[in-house]
Amino acid sequence: MEREHTEFLRLLAGDVQHALDLAALSASPTDRRNLLRTIISAAEGISWIYRVHVLSVAKEFDATTPFIEMALAEASFSVSEQGEIVEQARYTSLTAIIRLTTRIAQSICPDLDVDFGGVGWMHLKDAIKMRNRITHPKNIRDLAVSEQEIEKAKLGFFWFLDIALRVMEETVKEFSVLVVDLKKLGQELRRGDPDALDLYRRAHRDSDD
Repeated sequence: MEREHTEFLRLLAGDVQHALDLAALSASPTDRRNLLRTIISAAEGISWIYRVHVLSVAKEFDATTPFIEMALAEASFSVSEQGEIVEQARYTSLTAIIRLTTRIAQSICPDLDVDFGGVGWMHLKDAIKMRNRITHPKNIRDLAVSEQEIEKAKLGFFWFLDIALRVMEETVKEFSVLVVDLKKLGQELRRGDPDALDLYRRAHRDSDD
């Protein structure tokens, strides 16, 4: 992980901790709403690091496509009447981005298991709905956030944080194996190993195709 990304995650974690401390001290409705907003904002930031990391590793395995990259960039393109390519931003939900990123990671690490049927994922989805509700309230009831809802939001957030860190760790391990294999192939090529030479030629033909 790049140093900039690490510092970014530290700042997000610091914001969450600060909001948790304030909510614990006062337990006021305002502090609960601020905590909920901070939790989901941090989840969105983590999801950005998550997708950038997984995409960068997937490229090393040729496990991505232009369509996947556009989907993760939340962008589409059209051609104007002047013949210019115009990029158009497209909103993709946080939950959809998390599922897509995880699916890409699993294409690299087939044994990677992420439970999207458990309470952690359910609590995260509910927390996002709550954040949207208090961000776009229609009445006073929409602003109400209970202690129980906050606890569930915290559980959902920490579930996602654990998943993102575990998946990124597993993709790094898989990439390390790839690097070792490539080094071994390079050594065999230098020795003139016939199997290695045949593998290299076939890979070269496939890339040309």
